[in-house]
Parts: sequence; C-alpha cells; structure tokens
Amino acid sequence: MSVIETTLSRRTETPQGQPVEYDIPLSAYLCASARRLLIISPGSGELKDGRQERWRKLARHLQELGLCATVTYNAPRPDFQVQLEWEAYSYRGASWNRILIESLAHAADWSLERAAELCGAASPEVCMAGFSSGGSAVGAVAFRYPQVRRALLLSAYDSVGDPFYDGITRFTGDIFMGYGSQDPPAGMLAYIVSVGPLAARSLTGRPAPGCDHRFSGADNSRALVKAFYWALGHDDSFPAPDGAPVLYD
Repeated sequence: MSVIETTLSRRTETPQGQPVEYDIPLSAYLCASARRLLIISPGSGELKDGRQERWRKLARHLQELGLCATVTYNAPRPDFQVQLEWEAYSYRGASWNRILIESLAHAADWSLERAAELCGAASPEVCMAGFSSGGSAVGAVAFRYPQVRRALLLSAYDSVGDPFYDGITRFTGDIFMGYGSQDPPAGMLAYIVSVGPLAARSLTGRPAPGCDHRFSGADNSRALVKAFYWALGHDDSFPAPDGAPVLYD
C-alpha cells in the first residue's frame, strides 16, 4: 500500500525574535478512492507512528477499509525544561505550544495541497484528530480550515491554553470527544466545552469505561480504533471495542 514519507523544515522564533529551525517528520497513507482525509496530531513527545506504532497501524487499517487517506506527523519533542516562565515546555527557547500549533497547521497545509494525490479529491472532507496535547492543538487549529468538518479529541487537555478555547468556540463542524473514565481532567474538559460561554457549537462526548489517559491495554486499543470509526461516520458504537483490531497490548 502506498505511503509517502517526508520531512517539512520550518522556522519560528523565540519571544526575543531569534529564529528557531525545526523539522516535522510526516507520513501520508494514500487511499485514492476515499475522497476523505484524516490528519492525526499525536500526544506530547510521541512520534508520528505513535507509541507501539499505533498510528501507523491505525492508518494502515483505515487504508485497507477504504475509509480515508491518513496523514500522521510529529512536532519536535519539547526540551522538558522551563525556559519560558508562562509555559511548562519550550524548544530551543521558543514556545513549544506555538510550535505544536504551527506544526499541525503546516501538516494540514501540506496535506490539502496534495489532497487529490492522497485521497482522490482536490477538496476533500477532512477530519482532524488529536491525542492528549495533540487534541489541544486540533482545538486551536481546526477552525482555520473550512474543509475540516469533523474533529476528534481523544484524552484531550487544554494544553495550549487560550488558543484552544478560542478555536473550539469558532469551529463550526462536529466535535467528538473520547476519554477514559479514569482520566478526570479529560472528562472535565469535555464538560467545560459542552456548556457555558466556552461551549463548542456541536459536541458529543463519551467516556470509555475502565480506561486511563493513554487508552492502555488491548481492549482500550480497540476502543481507540472505534473512536476513529465514530468520528468518520463508519460505526457509532464507541466505546464498545467489538469489531475493531488490537493496536497494542
């Protein structure tokens, strides 16, 4: 099955205006007849293939089903040093939150420019999906692209801060939030964006029983697959794991 492997080289800057170069490794799993595109934003420090290659395996599976072409990528890993007093992470003195948001936008731009090659449609229906901090980035970015009609936020926290809330309230498509019953912060965020002034316009949230933040374990890996079925309109039975493959143990 066809896959494109490439690396995007981009530049941002520190708060003092110093340039910072960074790379965005990217994989695109082609599905020429799907006319639908999925862009996956991984969690903090997770590479584009995912822990135990879960995103690579998922992309191959969705490719085999003919559901969509899938693009996976990763932002550079944060330094895990507090260099900016207002953020927990940085990258070479630049805001890692900014790089996280920029990286998703660059991956989306690349994907949409090549949409006809990837999925057989120059203007496809797009679903953005993000895990943990990747879900926060999706919330901040999805509204910028009218092609994005669905957003899947998994185990999402409001990691990038205000840009997440600004974006989520401006997004006019459908948002699906899946989170573990043993992950209270993600459940609380799902509640916050379902009510009050920060509420998203169209939101469906569902907890997965016996599931932690990482969706650990074989059955939860199958529920993770079902979350993508759910967001793509293929199967509405999330979080039930039945009928989905195991991505990891």
